[in-house]
Amino acid sequence: MKKLALIALSLFALTSQASFAGSKTLVDYGTVQQSQIITHTQEGYHPLRTLAAGAVGGVVGHQFGSGHGKTAMTVAGAAAGAGASRYHQSTQQAAEEVQLLIKTQSGQTIQVVQPVSAQLSFKAGDKVRILTNGSDTTVDKSV
Repeated sequence: MKKLALIALSLFALTSQASFAGSKTLVDYGTVQQSQIITHTQEGYHPLRTLAAGAVGGVVGHQFGSGHGKTAMTVAGAAAGAGASRYHQSTQQAAEEVQLLIKTQSGQTIQVVQPVSAQLSFKAGDKVRILTNGSDTTVDKSV
C-alpha cells in the first residue's frame, strides 16, 4: 500500500506544472494627448435565437392544461419565449472602449485601447501610468 501511494505521489510530482513566483510587468509613465470613446454595436437581431426560444417556450407551455387549454398554453409559451428573446436582444448594451493616444516620458507616442471603466475617465493632459505584461497593456491614472 505504501509503495502504491509513493508511486502515485511521484507520478503526480512529475506531471504537475512548475509554479512560478510571478510575472514581470513593465511600468512606464506618460501624458494623455487624446482620449476618445469607441462604441461597438452589437450584431443585432438573431432570428434563429428567437425561433429556438419560441420552441422552448412552446415545449414548456405544452406541459400545462388539457385539450384546448393545452393548445392555448403551448401557443402562449411559444409567444412568451419568442417575445423574451426579442426583448433580450434589443436591450443588449453596446460595448464601449476608450482609445488613448499617450506621449510617454521617453518621447514615444503610443495608442492603447481598453474597456471603459466607470471609475476611471481620461482627458488630454492627464498624467498616466502604463502597465505592460506580455502583450497586454492597460492604463490608469498616475499617482
